[in-house]
Amino acid sequence: MAPTGKVSIAVLSDEDIPTCFEVMSQSFGHDKPFVDMYFPNHDTPSGQAQGSERLTSWKNTSEVSTFLKAVISPDIQDAHEKTPERIIGLGIWTLMKTPPPPELEKAENIESWPDEEDREFMARLWSEYVIPRSGAVEESNGEGAYVLELLAVHPDYQRLGAGTALVKWGTNAADKLGVKAVVESSPVGRRVYQKCGFDIEIEEMRFDVGERFAKRRKPVLTFMGREPQL
Repeated sequence: MAPTGKVSIAVLSDEDIPTCFEVMSQSFGHDKPFVDMYFPNHDTPSGQAQGSERLTSWKNTSEVSTFLKAVISPDIQDAHEKTPERIIGLGIWTLMKTPPPPELEKAENIESWPDEEDREFMARLWSEYVIPRSGAVEESNGEGAYVLELLAVHPDYQRLGAGTALVKWGTNAADKLGVKAVVESSPVGRRVYQKCGFDIEIEEMRFDVGERFAKRRKPVLTFMGREPQL
């Protein structure tokens, strides 16, 4: 039987992060090359511990990023034992007023990639990945842009509206400030973003990683934007 219940959005706590990271790992599996590279071995205990630590550090050091969880409350609860809410989704929105650095070492702890070749490949991906969002920030005349950095919904709880609710949190925030919202979307995610008012700006983002990494699997992403609705 498909799960049912009421989905709501809340700011997550540090204690929620390991569960949210596990949700993210199960959501993406190994279908998203950028996630596999950004969070090495994310489906292993050591990878999940490292990834959770990185998310916690990001959450606690960024004043412009909002970490959200989607939770589901069961429709029917046992009269004698309350069924707890379950975290089924994760969203991270950043109000970006300055372009992200194109150098990976200025944005991340590069020790997350102990293998030198993996580190170089990730650095090249990163430098290309940030170009469209940097353009959106630069074109904002100092107002900034709301960037959806991460969106994940547990595969067992999809099509319940959790993804849409996490996206709409950010578009509502962007509308209140009168700024653009942007996202780098996978092919699977495009439908949700279009439903929330995003338009395709770059059909397929370019990742020029050089001949050395030509045979490596690269992300397939569409850059999408949504102008504020005042």
